[in-house]
Amino acid sequence: MKINILTDNRARKRGMLAEHGLSVLIEFENINILFDTGQSDVFFRNAKVMGIDLLKTDCIVLSHGHYDHCGGLIYFQESENYPSIYAHADLFTKKYAVKGGSCREIGIPWSLNDYKIIKDHMTFSGKFVEVYPKISLCAEIPSTQPFEGIPEGFYIEENNHKSLDSLKDEQMLVIEHEKGLVIFLGCSHPGVVSCLNYVLRMFPGKQIYALIAGMHLDNVSPLRLQMTIQHMINLDIQMVIPLHCTGIHAICEMKRFLGKQCFALCAGDSIEL
Repeated sequence: MKINILTDNRARKRGMLAEHGLSVLIEFENINILFDTGQSDVFFRNAKVMGIDLLKTDCIVLSHGHYDHCGGLIYFQESENYPSIYAHADLFTKKYAVKGGSCREIGIPWSLNDYKIIKDHMTFSGKFVEVYPKISLCAEIPSTQPFEGIPEGFYIEENNHKSLDSLKDEQMLVIEHEKGLVIFLGCSHPGVVSCLNYVLRMFPGKQIYALIAGMHLDNVSPLRLQMTIQHMINLDIQMVIPLHCTGIHAICEMKRFLGKQCFALCAGDSIEL
């Protein structure tokens, strides 16, 4: 398996671009999976610099319906072999962030009806789907840890009524690698520990080998961050790659406590298992 970081909040190599977003290309057993597309064409431009041919993509997975994960999809090049797209059925629900009395829309900034090729290749899923042998999507993740909880400030609008967003549409990509489960998460909105525990329930008897994820740990309490890292240590996760919304302080703390098991990668980096 090879993991290529196309879009991240950070970039450090010449010619690479950064933006608030996430896009990762995964190469596994002759299958190429594009996990998220960032918010613009940055993923496509960075792929070119990295020498990656996105036309060889077999499928696209959209982790959840926020602009910084799905906005770039309209820039994916059209071709005869346009890939299948997998997303949760609630992906296009109107989404908002409310903070300090202000409200801004953070959902997908384009309409499905305006892009026929996307609409024709879109498959909406539910709680669990196996897209290929050993490659699955898990959604509707319950927030089970009291110290995490659903993040505040996220709302959805249905029938002209705004309500707290439980992030039902966030889905994980889980690959059954020979070394153990490899988990990809867009933002871990239900809480990264809750997400990890959910995977273990969905795949009983399996060990988590690697976690590649945005973890929404920026500005969380020191206790929550400490408990999150301790949980990773308890699960003996061998490879942790914190990306996107994890936050630079949380990344530094993970590197401090996890040592060689934490890889502080960013846009332009690739790693092989």
